[in-house]
Amino acid sequence: MLLVLSLLQLLYVAALAPLLAGLLARFEERLESNIGPPVLQPYYDLAKLFRRESIRTSGASPFLTAVPYLLFGFYLFLTLVLPIITGFPMTFGPVVDFIGGGMVFGAAATLKIIAALDSRSNFAHLGASRNAAIGALGEVILVFIFIMLGVLSKTNNPYVINNILQTSGAWYSSLLHWFVALAFFMILIVETGQLPVESHSTAELGMIDESMSFEYSGPELALYRWSAYIKQFILMSVFLNDFVLPFWVPTKPALAAVGLYMLIHLGKLIVLVVVFALLNTTVSKYKLYKNFDFLAVAFAFAFLASIAFYVTGGGNG
Repeated sequence: MLLVLSLLQLLYVAALAPLLAGLLARFEERLESNIGPPVLQPYYDLAKLFRRESIRTSGASPFLTAVPYLLFGFYLFLTLVLPIITGFPMTFGPVVDFIGGGMVFGAAATLKIIAALDSRSNFAHLGASRNAAIGALGEVILVFIFIMLGVLSKTNNPYVINNILQTSGAWYSSLLHWFVALAFFMILIVETGQLPVESHSTAELGMIDESMSFEYSGPELALYRWSAYIKQFILMSVFLNDFVLPFWVPTKPALAAVGLYMLIHLGKLIVLVVVFALLNTTVSKYKLYKNFDFLAVAFAFAFLASIAFYVTGGGNG
């Protein structure tokens, strides 16, 4: 049963991840009174890229070609160990905790940067430099948030944290919890490339992640983009299930309950996509150096949670 549910969760994430990207693009265009692309446009793009020939830039090593496959594998692995459609650990759940998951995200980001440098492309180098600068702070803050979440809940197990939030109204409504949740939301904006940190355009001044895939084509580019969609889906799911809306997640292995929650979870994701669409259409992009101020505020919220926790005597509990 648990193995079946693990595979179901993997297929659920892999299949619906491009849909979130399509919904986000559609909502943004509709908010700006444009028709916008079809909701299924990311699927059409992936299908088109998988049919095209792969072309590797001269001078690049085979590592450049291997990275999209590694990224895809890393993010699929994370779908098997994090609470997305269940509140109980499945077959591969005990492999890593929140800290380990943060390390996997960091390893994937490092692979992307190394591949961009290996591509010998000036635009990819530009994106890699910016990504490394932001990631040097962002990834550390992400791990710090997971550590603080573990300190507050006395566990780093994401499934246990979900169960605690579902059953403890005091913990859920505490200011400490919401400090950490707000910090994670700000990191979620950074990691998924939303405004005011990154604009999804080919303008040089706005490119961070977008420029790192310039030297990919064909199936490798399709996997690179699909990996980005899956990463976005995972981080949004973690934010909903372990920070903001942990409710209704099934805590016992029952196919009917899991199937029902899959629909509920999709609804929660769509609400978050609408929030991002509103954000992307109402705020302007920061200048590059201002992104570090944004990260500093995210760190400040997580640090405030740690100070408040020990000042109020939580460290002795």
